[in-house]
Amino acid sequence: NHDSYSSWEQDANIVIGLFKKYGIQYFKIDGVVLEDKKSEINLRAFYDKIELETKGAVYFNLDATADKRTGYHFMYEYGNIFLENRYTDSKSYYPHWTLRNLWMLSKYVPAEKLQIEFLNTWRRRELYADNDPFAPENINFEYQFAVTMAAQPLAWFEASGLPKGEIEKLQPVVSAYKKISGDFHKGIILPIGEEPSGASWTGFQSINENKKEGFLLIYREFTRNSLGKLKTYLPKNTEIELEPVFGNGGMKTQQIKTSSNGEIEINLNNTNTYVLYRYKLK
Repeated sequence: NHDSYSSWEQDANIVIGLFKKYGIQYFKIDGVVLEDKKSEINLRAFYDKIELETKGAVYFNLDATADKRTGYHFMYEYGNIFLENRYTDSKSYYPHWTLRNLWMLSKYVPAEKLQIEFLNTWRRRELYADNDPFAPENINFEYQFAVTMAAQPLAWFEASGLPKGEIEKLQPVVSAYKKISGDFHKGIILPIGEEPSGASWTGFQSINENKKEGFLLIYREFTRNSLGKLKTYLPKNTEIELEPVFGNGGMKTQQIKTSSNGEIEINLNNTNTYVLYRYKLK
């Protein structure tokens, strides 16, 4: 931050020039420090000028990791939000911590605006205790990707650093996710079940505009209970059709009924597994 971003117009012209000359539409904004109100005003002027002169074609990835900067509180209209840095190198990555951040925010911030990481499970595994059930190496790589699906998944690693064959194993799930992600993110995404703790039944509900259909993304964390009871936003005492899209919930469409307080019961046989259902009200 030099002189409260007084050179904002010059900087905006550089971005506009890159867009007009090379067609670059996506820029990451990092290292922002809003030391005073003037720097906030100038930063907004920077975004507004670019938006006006490119007719909204330029999109920003706004890093909200640290310092006094924009994020999910304000100025989020200019792009998506890189929520945080987590690393196995510093032992700051646990999948359930990432899931909890997304789950807690999703009630107040559009989940589809948040960029959420999954990491190389095998990197620096020696830093975690051998008997730690929440350590990344003890959690399926596909499940770690599934933790990010209600938001914008970010593969926060060098693919060349993964063990051989892991990308190929993940590819079918990523392909299946890409086919439904547009429909999933069109809905209102809200947290359901318990707060993620590493040992909870938790998840998200995407509610379609007509409120009669949507998606249920459900996680069984490291809990002994193979039958989960999750409070949802589904209507009470109502017949629901659940069509499995992918995950660990089997392949048969099933009929269930919500309880008197909108709860549903879901069975997953193994810990750290998930299922994505498309639902319809009967």
